[in-house]
Amino acid sequence: MERRREVVAEAMEVFGQHGFKGGTLQQVAERVGLTPAAIIKLFGSKEGLLIAVLEHWDVVTSEVMGSPNRGYEFLEAFKKLMRYHTQHRGLLELYTTMAAEATSADHPAHEFMTRRYAATLDTMRQLFRDAIEDRYFRPMAEDEIEGEAECLLATMDGLEIQFLLNPSFDLERSFAAFLDRLVARLSLDRPDGS
Repeated sequence: MERRREVVAEAMEVFGQHGFKGGTLQQVAERVGLTPAAIIKLFGSKEGLLIAVLEHWDVVTSEVMGSPNRGYEFLEAFKKLMRYHTQHRGLLELYTTMAAEATSADHPAHEFMTRRYAATLDTMRQLFRDAIEDRYFRPMAEDEIEGEAECLLATMDGLEIQFLLNPSFDLERSFAAFLDRLVARLSLDRPDGS
C-alpha cells in the first residue's frame, strides 16, 4: 500500500509537469526505483495509474476543504483551497493539465473530469441555494444561481492559470478579493438595500 501511495505521488508530479500523454511510466518508475512493468503490475495500465492519481487528487481536495456546513461557510472554504494550491503547485499543475487534455473525448480522464466538473457545479449551485435559504444571500432565480456558480468556477480556474503562468501573481489575494466582492454583491444586507 505504501508503494502505491509513493507511485501515485510521483505520478502526480510527472503528469502535472508533462501531462498524461507527455508523461511516461519510465519517468515515474525512475522516481520511485521501479520498472514500468512493476508499475503496470500495481495499477493495471498507465490509464489505471492516472485514475488512481485523479482519485487521490479528489481526496486531497476534500481534506483541504474540510467539512464546511453549507452556504457561506462553504464559499469561505474555497480560500483554503487556493492557499493550498499556492503551496502545492504540482497538484495545481496536474489539475489544469488534466482539465485541458481531458477536453478530448478519447482522453482516459475525459469521463472523470466531465463528472468532476458537473459535480463541482452541482455543489456550487447548492451552496448558493443554501446561502439564500440561510438568508445570507438575497433571493435569486435558478438561472441566476446557475450563472453565479459557473462564474465562480471559471474565475477559480482562470486565477489558477494566471498563477501557474506567473508565480508572482498573488492567487490567494486575488481570489479573496473576488470572493469578497461576490459576497458583497449578493448579500441580503447590501448597503443599497437591494
